[in-house]
Amino acid sequence: MTGLVPKDDFKRLQRRMNRLMEDVGISDAESRYMPEIRRIQDKMNQVIEDFVAETPAPFADVMKPLADVKETDEEVVVTMDLPGMDKGDVEITVTENALEVRAERKTEKEEKEEEFYRKERTFARFERSLKLPAEVKAEDAKASLKDGVLEVHLPKVEVTARKKVTIE
Repeated sequence: MTGLVPKDDFKRLQRRMNRLMEDVGISDAESRYMPEIRRIQDKMNQVIEDFVAETPAPFADVMKPLADVKETDEEVVVTMDLPGMDKGDVEITVTENALEVRAERKTEKEEKEEEFYRKERTFARFERSLKLPAEVKAEDAKASLKDGVLEVHLPKVEVTARKKVTIE
C-alpha cells in the first residue's frame, strides 16, 4: 500500500512546521517575509486539515488505485490496476462527466494438516472517482477486467475531430 500516509503523520508534520517557524525566529513580526511565510503556512495547514477531514476511516482499509485516462476523438479510455480482483468484486458507476470505481474482496483460507492449523482472512478495498475530460454516453460504457487490470471504454457524446493548425 505505497503512497498512503496515515492522518497522524500529517498532524505531526503540521506541529513540526509550527515549531520550526518558532525555533528559527520567523515568528518575529518585523520580518519582511513574515506575511508570505504565514500565508504559506496557513495554506499548508488548510491542505492538511482538508486531507484529514476527507480521509475515510479506517484509513488503512481503502486503497486509491492509480488510473490512466486517455482521450481519443471518439472515446475516453480509463485503465486502472485492481490486483487480485474478480469482475464480481468490482462496481463501476458512470455519469456524463465522472467515473467511480469501487472494488472489495474478502477471502478466507483455512489449512489443516497434522499438528498444524492455520486460518487466514484478507480484505482489500479500492475506491477511485475521476472527473472525465469530456462528456460521455454513460449507457454505452463497456468495461473489461483481465489479469487485475480494469479497462473502461466510454464513448463521447460529441465526437471531436482534431484539426491541425499551421502557423502563418
